Amino acid sequence: MKEKDKKRFREVSQPIGDNAKALEALEIAIYNEQSAHDFYKSLSEAIENPSGRERFRFLSLDEKRHRALLEERFFKESGGKRFVFDTRKTKKIELEISDQASAYEALDIALEAEREAYNSYIRAASQAKDEGGKRMFACLASEEEKHYQILMSEKQMLEGGFYWFSLDSSGFMED
Repeated sequence: MKEKDKKRFREVSQPIGDNAKALEALEIAIYNEQSAHDFYKSLSEAIENPSGRERFRFLSLDEKRHRALLEERFFKESGGKRFVFDTRKTKKIELEISDQASAYEALDIALEAEREAYNSYIRAASQAKDEGGKRMFACLASEEEKHYQILMSEKQMLEGGFYWFSLDSSGFMED
């Protein structure tokens, strides 16, 4: 792949502290979803391959929907307080990718992002001192695992295979 054919994206993230409470966990997740939306949207605008462009566009819209669901959860958990978004708190994501990336490659990128999010939330849940924060991070990890399974199923369908998974209970983001 030629250097001029690549787009570069890199993630700049902040560590999750061990004192995070449930609302702080939701705040972190809201910013993560916005960062993912921005990332996928920028890729959808940079990719020339039609299947890759469309897949990244869909992923960006899905992350936008997840952010809205998390903000609804924040509203409920806070007793009616609206989330105030600060654009300076979104992280930037950078990744080297061809401008000819396909839907298949887009799914690989999304799968890796979901795995990283899951691992981050599991780590935060294990380190959290606050029980509410611990439970919220575990719940967020569960949501990311479900997203991973859905994306894996889609990738398997593209390959002509079938990926079987169970969603034994719906999460708050997929109600």
